[in-house]
Amino acid sequence: MENKKIKYYDEVSPLSHFYDFGLTPYDIKVSIIDSFAPYFSNQENLKKYAVSDLTSNWLAYLSVYKEYPDSLKFIDKILDIFNGAKEKNEKLAIESYAQWMPETTQSISRFWSLHNNQMKLHKLCIEDFVEESLHMIGQTIEGLSKSFFKMLLQLNKIKRNKQYDIAEIKQKDLGVVIDELINTTELAELLILQPHNIRLNQWRNIAYHHNSRIINNEIICCFNKSGDVFGFKLTRQELSEVLKRILLIFKLVRISETIFGFDNLEDVQSEVNKLDKTLINVREDGKLLDFYSGIESQGFRIVELKTSDRKSMLILKDLEPYGDFIKRAIHSSQLLYNLWLYTESEYLQVEYQLFNGEKFFTSEIDNKGFIDSSEKSTLSEMLKNVKLTPHIKEYQDTNPIDTINFPKELEKLKSGYLSQQGERISIKEFSEQFTQSVFCNYLVFKSEGFEDNIIKINVGSDGSLVTGEKDNKPMVLQVPARIINLTLQKYIINLIGNTIKLYNNGRLKYEMVESTKLNHRFYLKKSQIRERLMETEEKE
Repeated sequence: MENKKIKYYDEVSPLSHFYDFGLTPYDIKVSIIDSFAPYFSNQENLKKYAVSDLTSNWLAYLSVYKEYPDSLKFIDKILDIFNGAKEKNEKLAIESYAQWMPETTQSISRFWSLHNNQMKLHKLCIEDFVEESLHMIGQTIEGLSKSFFKMLLQLNKIKRNKQYDIAEIKQKDLGVVIDELINTTELAELLILQPHNIRLNQWRNIAYHHNSRIINNEIICCFNKSGDVFGFKLTRQELSEVLKRILLIFKLVRISETIFGFDNLEDVQSEVNKLDKTLINVREDGKLLDFYSGIESQGFRIVELKTSDRKSMLILKDLEPYGDFIKRAIHSSQLLYNLWLYTESEYLQVEYQLFNGEKFFTSEIDNKGFIDSSEKSTLSEMLKNVKLTPHIKEYQDTNPIDTINFPKELEKLKSGYLSQQGERISIKEFSEQFTQSVFCNYLVFKSEGFEDNIIKINVGSDGSLVTGEKDNKPMVLQVPARIINLTLQKYIINLIGNTIKLYNNGRLKYEMVESTKLNHRFYLKKSQIRERLMETEEKE
């Protein structure tokens, strides 16, 4: 079941695309820190938990930035309630935040249940579309958001120095909660939805009381307002947008709440430790997603995950197409700790695979070092007894220029070639640079999913053509050059062939791949090929 869910996460997660276009795990961490730095007071906590715990939150933040960038202003407004309460009475604010954790974690669990049961609404007929959309609206407001808004109400009372009774707040009608937040905070624009200025709680009532009907393909909704029935018309697109906005509201509150929690994590944990742990229920889906995001943000894809109380095994494949193998292998061993946090198994094993699927490195350890650790223990201290097993001893050690003798007859010829910078270079230097440029084109096709047997490389008197076909869509990348000499053509063809062979076998020097991408516009060409593939998809 876990591997099935992991496959689904692979399909929807954007992180692999970041690595496709050259970002590294360090770049991801820097991006998370840059995104959240304006919201954190404790910058050390942000740096400490950026990758391990805040990746999912960051992806949610990016989705808001992509679809509703103007809505990011509400994170500041929501955090103003959290931080305003903390400024007024820090102990009481942290205590109140922790008190609501049983309810908010239960809400998050419901989110994953709802998320996994979502239907493709756009494919439904209008009657089913309205029914399913209103069901999701009701579930999102009542099942997900309500406990968060009640927590915000309590914190807002602390901020405003008002008396409150938590038991009374828990019993309050959602309409009363929303009305007070609208009247006493800067969230009115968020909580009153367009069109028709319908408050969030009123949408909950419409959904739960089934106050909708369809007449002549028009959606008509109604609700009670001050004793009167208020009705209004909606288009299918407008109802779809309302659902999106309501999901957005939950996402914004959740992002803000998570930021506050990690900004004050030590104090929050101290308060949470006083609670009955049986009251805090985090759904397995949520745990798995956090585990998955923490792994993927460090540049690894989960190939397989096997868990049990006795032993758990994690098989990883590098998301960096051709990273520094040994450094990445050592990095993968650190994920034993992540695996233990997720499984709490007695024995743990992580297998690191190369981009081509070869098993490169295995790390394993028992749980004693983790169980005996303290809050002050470093990761290196907890992993001091790790067993490391390399499986490939010869890797990234060969330059293709050293595998083929340069023809003596070419050494006697005068070169008329220039480098990309316009400097005169020897025929041998030209051969190397031309080969790298052609190899770069090969890497572009490979990175976009073109099969090796489909990629064709031709070298002739006018230079090189690298062609490929994917989903019946032919693509061409060219390297123009004047290569009249047949001996030179043959030498270059052999050099290109050896370079590709060494690459696919993991023997090509890491630095050569990096310099090829850097000096021959790999990412520009890659984006151009991807755009062409997407254009042909749209035309179809």
